[in-house]
Amino acid sequence: MSVPVTGEAAAMAAMLLDTAALIEEAGAAGLSVVCYCDRVRILVTTSAGSVAHRAALVAALGELAGAERCRQYDIAGERPAAWLEAGGTVIEVTTTLAVRVVPGGTLAAGPGGQQAVIAAGHQPPPGWRWVTDLDEDPGEAA
Repeated sequence: MSVPVTGEAAAMAAMLLDTAALIEEAGAAGLSVVCYCDRVRILVTTSAGSVAHRAALVAALGELAGAERCRQYDIAGERPAAWLEAGGTVIEVTTTLAVRVVPGGTLAAGPGGQQAVIAAGHQPPPGWRWVTDLDEDPGEAA
């Protein structure tokens, strides 16, 4: 017996099918997929590999979904956090980033590349962002 499905359930099923095709085309694994009424969120989990590999998956999936570029979003507070996001209005692709903690606080980077330690509970100045595990380690720079 086949029961026709209409409305939100049909729309969600169609979004999941499109997302499955996108994931297959990208050859991605280590993902968590959540479907909402109006969008799908793909989380590239840490089981997908290194931060560089996860960032590449976010970019690839985002590009296939029609995103122009990836963007880092930051959260300030007692436990600063950051994530990388790409996608459009229907599909969002994200992965978490480890924010670099140093003695005295959390490391932030300014628009000119300068870095400063931000004390716990404080936010970086406007235009600054948290330094994450995607940033080159200053000790390794050649």
